[in-house]
Amino acid sequence: MRRLTAALCVAVVAVLAGCDRGGSPNPLFDSAGYHVRGNSVFFLQAFPGRAVQVDGADAGSFQPLDRTFAKDRATVYVDGRELPDADPATFELLGRPDFAKDDARVYQRDTVLSDDPANFELLDGNLTKDSAAVYWSDGRVLSDDPAHFAIVSDSDYYLFTKDDRFVQVNGNLVAGADPATFRVLGGGYSRDDSRVFYFADRVADADVDSFEVLDGPFARDARRGYWMGKPVPGADGATFGVLNAAFECSADATQAYYRDEVIVDADPKSFPPGYVVTGCSEGSVFFAP
Repeated sequence: MRRLTAALCVAVVAVLAGCDRGGSPNPLFDSAGYHVRGNSVFFLQAFPGRAVQVDGADAGSFQPLDRTFAKDRATVYVDGRELPDADPATFELLGRPDFAKDDARVYQRDTVLSDDPANFELLDGNLTKDSAAVYWSDGRVLSDDPAHFAIVSDSDYYLFTKDDRFVQVNGNLVAGADPATFRVLGGGYSRDDSRVFYFADRVADADVDSFEVLDGPFARDARRGYWMGKPVPGADGATFGVLNAAFECSADATQAYYRDEVIVDADPKSFPPGYVVTGCSEGSVFFAP
């Protein structure tokens, strides 16, 4: 019994020692970020969970802003390091992780993203802009025409944008697209008044007036069917439809297709009535009641 009591006492002492607020932060008990301990300031890294002292930080005026940024009366800090030239008097967080600004600059973590904080905006799609440019999520310039920039659509993993000269999807130029008449159809397909596009490429010879998106990567016009913007060889546009978009199966009145290839010996007229297509491959179509 004495041994058990002694062991419990040792365990309690160990826990209390771990919770001691006077020393360096303990990754077992403290959250990642900034910690003020007496006259010292520490930054506890999320991984590998190591606490480092923030050299020169003034504990009396120190303010953690979030897990990344902090400031005292003289200095701004990012990840426990000084952020050069940042002004603590005007420094503030923006409404997106890793973004902050002072009166002279906008910062994306420890990088100066813009020197135009007065006109800086956070946009949908993880984009940002100022009076000079629109910036992609990694800080690259997406458009140098912010005055005419617009997000056309941001859904299904496709971010379509345009300015006065160009249309882009996920940062890729949609070559030849007319921004004034451009619109998104769905499933990666889009069009302007004279062309149809899949992702960033033109769908060659598509009939713009009759073109329609079906399901997933499938579409059709009056003449043919399409998979991922490519014509399905021999597919009749008038009767082309999707059997199972998840498994990339389609058919017209006379043939069935896996992606953009004919499934040999699969005759749609012989499909069991009342059954649904559960999948297909290059050589078979699978059904379930």
